[in-house]
Amino acid sequence: MLKVAFLHDVEMDYIGGAELSNKKILDKAHELAYDITIDNLSDFTVTKKLLERVDVAIVNNIVKCDYEHDLIQYLLDNDITYVKWEHDYGLCAKRSIYCCVDPKMRNCCNTNKFHLYRSLYANSRLNVFQSPMHYDYHKQFYGAAVKKHIVLPPPINVENIRISEEKNRDEVVFLGDLNFVKGGSELLDYAQEHPEKSVLVYGRNRLRRVVPTNVIFKNKITNTELLKVLGKSEYFFFQPRWPEPSGRVAAEAFLSGAKIISNNRVGTFSYDFYPNDIERGRQLMKDSPQYFWDSVVKALDLKEKSPKFKHVLIYKSYGGLGDRFIALPAINKLKDVSDQVTLALPNNLLNVFKKNTTGLHIISHDHLDTMDKTGYDKVINLGNYPKSKRFDNTGVIDYVTHHKLKQHALKHYIDGIATLHVDIDNSYDGYPYFKANTDFENPYFTVHPGAGFKPKWWMTERYIQLIEQLLIKFPKYHCKVILGPDDPEPKEFENIERVTLETGNLDEVAICVSGATFHIGNDSGITHFAGVYNVPSVSFHGLTGPGSWATLAEEQEVIWGKPGNCDIRCKYEIAMACEHRNCLTSITVNQALVGVYKLLQKSLDMDTKRLKYIFNPETTIEKVDTGFVLRTKDKELLLEFKEPAEKLEFTHLIQNDLFEDQITQDNLKPLLEALVSEGLVFCVPV
Repeated sequence: MLKVAFLHDVEMDYIGGAELSNKKILDKAHELAYDITIDNLSDFTVTKKLLERVDVAIVNNIVKCDYEHDLIQYLLDNDITYVKWEHDYGLCAKRSIYCCVDPKMRNCCNTNKFHLYRSLYANSRLNVFQSPMHYDYHKQFYGAAVKKHIVLPPPINVENIRISEEKNRDEVVFLGDLNFVKGGSELLDYAQEHPEKSVLVYGRNRLRRVVPTNVIFKNKITNTELLKVLGKSEYFFFQPRWPEPSGRVAAEAFLSGAKIISNNRVGTFSYDFYPNDIERGRQLMKDSPQYFWDSVVKALDLKEKSPKFKHVLIYKSYGGLGDRFIALPAINKLKDVSDQVTLALPNNLLNVFKKNTTGLHIISHDHLDTMDKTGYDKVINLGNYPKSKRFDNTGVIDYVTHHKLKQHALKHYIDGIATLHVDIDNSYDGYPYFKANTDFENPYFTVHPGAGFKPKWWMTERYIQLIEQLLIKFPKYHCKVILGPDDPEPKEFENIERVTLETGNLDEVAICVSGATFHIGNDSGITHFAGVYNVPSVSFHGLTGPGSWATLAEEQEVIWGKPGNCDIRCKYEIAMACEHRNCLTSITVNQALVGVYKLLQKSLDMDTKRLKYIFNPETTIEKVDTGFVLRTKDKELLLEFKEPAEKLEFTHLIQNDLFEDQITQDNLKPLLEALVSEGLVFCVPV
């Protein structure tokens, strides 16, 4: 006897489309003599105990469950055998994927939820969707993760459907409350345009609109009564704003012979039996419960393992230097599901990748046009993220999460690659990608003051001031300024003491950045080059925000000048024409110094180096009789000293910084620790 846990987050006596469908499926389970337990998901402990003693769990609606995310993680972590029966769009924070039909909707998804559902589908024995359209939307999001699936016709009571010989002429039926998502406004527009028709609404008005006089509201009715109404009505109206997964009542109206007034957003009408084959639709819906359980049993017997790709060719038809590194975590995902991965790269990166990667066959991008690609079972064009309208994007992988998830560009690359194979998970594995060779004997930091796109440059004169002040603060350090042919002129930097210039090819730049203690730069390819070695980095951002384009380094400080200084949404044409560039000119040298001090304070080993206390350069200090007043933008602090020696030592800190081993006053150390916690002082390993 098959033991089944049926997980559904609403009491089964609730009258809704999902619950009516569930009842038909459960009735068939009892008819088949399955041992089935319904869990309404109100107690996680009870749910876990139930899952331990069943053969399979039917994961039905779970979005209203208080422990939805924990439940998904529990299913995954404990290798529970389950089938996911999807009624709507659990992946979506609003359950409506309205962003797919309204381009104005952006960044609407809960990122964690989106990725959890991908794992939920990928590890399910079977995924059950409501219609071809419903499945197509999930395939668009998750690709191969939903490959193991069936499309289940609405399991409705076809035996109770009766088509009346006499239809109520000019009668239009709408089932449910009038609201925005279900197309309530469209119905009222229709009623206003057709005053000769009587529009019956079995529900309440949830819209703030004047209702035409030919619209008549009625109480909600049972499914049996509903089928009688549909059998007599001439028209059925349903024009939802969201992509309705199925529309059970739409199927009932279709089988009842009503004339359908609808749009292309109703899942039921995406079946091939619509609109001309009512009898076939009737039979499929009648057989739906048996089809469901037959498919479940078959899925339990066949635990298929998705075959690996034999040989994958991957390349980027367009993208700057940084994009090559940002895409690397996604490219690495392919190695686990492929016998061989060939990566085509520009010639200037061949040696860098050959030296720093394993498991990839590296070839020149120049060979792509002439090489025979028939030996590859998968050819992937990663293109650029996001797709650029200014370039030919033929064959570029689709980054479906763009505008939907707030996350770094590298994760969008991963999500795109994850659509190709069910065993590519979309987790982020971390750092580093290339191995650093930090020179601890002769410490230095690197600076790259340029970028491939000039509107991303922080001002050169401020870079010079920043370098000079850092070299004063850290006399044992040198600075290596990396300059490409389109970067600021070398003469701007060559007269600074303890500064050397790196103007060589990328092989030489690789040696340079991989040995640095830390890196400073714009949002540029070289900053991402340093990040791929996990070199702690400070990056300046203007038109390109750090949420998508921050350095790849684990320890980082991003300085973004746009918030509070410019609210224009930058596009290429706007960026090129912008004269003020407040998003970058607003960043001061003191802000940059604070970024470096914060970075060093958190990224360097505090136990093995001499510690130096440095005042936050954005703190103003006023001397008063008993001590000092410290002020920042959002706080003011009065420090009073009873002992002259303490005040003298603190004065030394203000004027010249202070090494930890120079502190002689017992009360000064806890004071400095408190100031460090407030961000007024930094404690930096030297």
